[in-house]
Amino acid sequence: MLRLPLDDFWPGVHLAPYFFAGFGGILLGGDNGNQHSVSETFTVTNSAGESRDATFTGRRVSAIRQNFGTDRGLGHFGGGLEYRFTPHIGPFGEAGYDLVNGASNNFIQTNFGLRYAF
Repeated sequence: MLRLPLDDFWPGVHLAPYFFAGFGGILLGGDNGNQHSVSETFTVTNSAGESRDATFTGRRVSAIRQNFGTDRGLGHFGGGLEYRFTPHIGPFGEAGYDLVNGASNNFIQTNFGLRYAF
């Protein structure tokens, strides 16, 4: 986060523009194409007393791998403006752009409120 208090250049102007940026990622690892299979056999008996074996087979999939797919980079960057009534209290407004899925599902987030700096 970079913040520039304008009081240093213009006494009595209590504005401070700021910029922020953060980057990270979700690293799920890879299974190198190896798929884990599941095979279970059960003995099933009906009401007439006849029994038979039933086999269920399938592929085991991690819930994270199923929902996210592959590794991805994440980012959040933007800027804002803050005004201080006192050296510690003032309102602010900011807008940031969030990168969550390459070119899909990205969004702009706006925040405003009262900040207390200690």
